[in-house]
Amino acid sequence: MRIGLSVMMLLAAALQAGENLLPNGSFDEGGKEALHWEKTDNLTSFWRNDGQRGRILELDTRPDRKQVLAYREERKRNPDAPAPKAVIPKEPLKSIGSNEGTALDSMLLDVKPGQDYKLSIDYRGAGTPFVWIKGFMIHPKRKTLTDCYQTRLAPPGGAADRWRSCSITFRPTPQTVKMKVRIYAYWPAGVYWFDNVRLEEITPAEAAELRRKRAETEEKNVN
Repeated sequence: MRIGLSVMMLLAAALQAGENLLPNGSFDEGGKEALHWEKTDNLTSFWRNDGQRGRILELDTRPDRKQVLAYREERKRNPDAPAPKAVIPKEPLKSIGSNEGTALDSMLLDVKPGQDYKLSIDYRGAGTPFVWIKGFMIHPKRKTLTDCYQTRLAPPGGAADRWRSCSITFRPTPQTVKMKVRIYAYWPAGVYWFDNVRLEEITPAEAAELRRKRAETEEKNVN
């Protein structure tokens, strides 16, 4: 994340930043791979260096869908299988972005019952990516983690050369005990960049204020 200026949307600037509960939300910690995040596949997901920002995440949804799906199956058998050279189809509807898209997950985090949270991210790209919160509960019979909650931040696309910031507030359901962040991109087929993922505990009053400012921003965009 090294200090750099980004264009801040009104709904992201509402609250003073608190402690980031997500380890290495800047992506800067680690060697070849960023600590506390999934490994990139180097076909649709990459770690890049962006000057003053330091390390950023790049998701590329242009590669051929059949090629990407075949490589994903190969990685299940051999996680260290080298990535092939990307094939970019002339027809975007044949890209991985037209169907499954591509994603990268954070580590699992503990959830406090009844706690309000704020999720924020810096992003760049022409389309609308999704930043998911995936929540998990303990299955009553199997005693293993199972899906039980999800919400998403859907930043609006814009000029591909312009960094923007966006935030949402959320409160997981009472049975949620673990959660993770999933950064996801799909359509239009293209390249998307991400930095400075933050997950903070906030008060109910701060959550209400963030929702109010977000509603105001959405209303202005409609009008």
